Amino acid sequence: MPDTELSCALHFNNPILTKHNPRLYSRQSMFSESNKIKKYLRKLPPALLSVQNTDSIEILDRMPGSYNLNFHIRVNQKEFIFRINIEQQSGFKNQIEYEFSILKFLDNHCIAPKAYYFDNSRRHFAYGILIEEYLEGPYLTLEKENLSEVVEVMVRLHALNTEGMQFVIWKDPLADTFELVRKDLIYYESKATPTKKVINLAGKLLAKHETAIDNYQHLYHAASLNHTDVCCDNFIKTAEGLKLIDWEKPRVDDCSYDICCFLSEPVEMWCSRKILNSEAREHFVNSYARASGISADHLMRKVKVREPLISLHWILWGASKLCDLRDRLTSPDLIKAHEEKAARYERIADPQNIEKLLDTVMF
Repeated sequence: MPDTELSCALHFNNPILTKHNPRLYSRQSMFSESNKIKKYLRKLPPALLSVQNTDSIEILDRMPGSYNLNFHIRVNQKEFIFRINIEQQSGFKNQIEYEFSILKFLDNHCIAPKAYYFDNSRRHFAYGILIEEYLEGPYLTLEKENLSEVVEVMVRLHALNTEGMQFVIWKDPLADTFELVRKDLIYYESKATPTKKVINLAGKLLAKHETAIDNYQHLYHAASLNHTDVCCDNFIKTAEGLKLIDWEKPRVDDCSYDICCFLSEPVEMWCSRKILNSEAREHFVNSYARASGISADHLMRKVKVREPLISLHWILWGASKLCDLRDRLTSPDLIKAHEEKAARYERIADPQNIEKLLDTVMF
């Protein structure tokens, strides 16, 4: 039987409330969110959260992401992240359930936060929710002394046996990457206010790669679980070591996807203005190859071919987010977060970033 207290909770997508004054609605929702979340948590069996009771609940912080609202909460002196998934980054209707299954698979590997509970019923919330462990610690910074920890985490992740797991698989990693970016460009072109220079340069880069896919696709094999979003903001330096958060769209892929993502300049610039120099990049690839027992030359070749596509994926993502802000298409629940990230979007969507990629393409 539906709980009347929960059934009224968090109707973020109510068009009456959001259509005309999203900022007013945002303030109103912030005022009531804490009580609504507390009511929801008190209805859960404490054992789901591995606590004795839910008598003491505190909302410590509210941290909007690009696709979700994250609440840092404390329940009976134990800290969690309570996520409300506003938009589906992966495109899956069951994204919360998929992310939960990934986190459960990674449990006890010291790679990701522990997952406790998900609710995709949307009976109590307008969106899916996920409750996971809160990780204490700073984000990763691009200092050379930190690279060995990143290599260690990636190598352990990519070595996990995913046989029998129902994970997304890119069976033809290079061709699938090209197709992803081709769709990114089509999506960006459909926007009301795209930048013609971005469209033209992106088209040139894709044209160069299209002719090369047949020559290089044999190098890539779907053999490793990849996080696929390995930017510095998704690494937390905990007391137990470096861990990855935001497992929204992992898949089985060639290990080069995560490596290319981490080394991509637009990805690096998303988090800061600091980028790795050529020496640090080569050191990273060589360290990964040595730790995983593969050829450094072979891995570097794969990175050089694939990285421009992954960088273009990020550039077009940033450019599309800027269009959404200009065209007022951003979700009212996330508009403040996106406005705060506008400078980041502008930094990675700069057409000069594509020109730089065109200059470095190896074929």
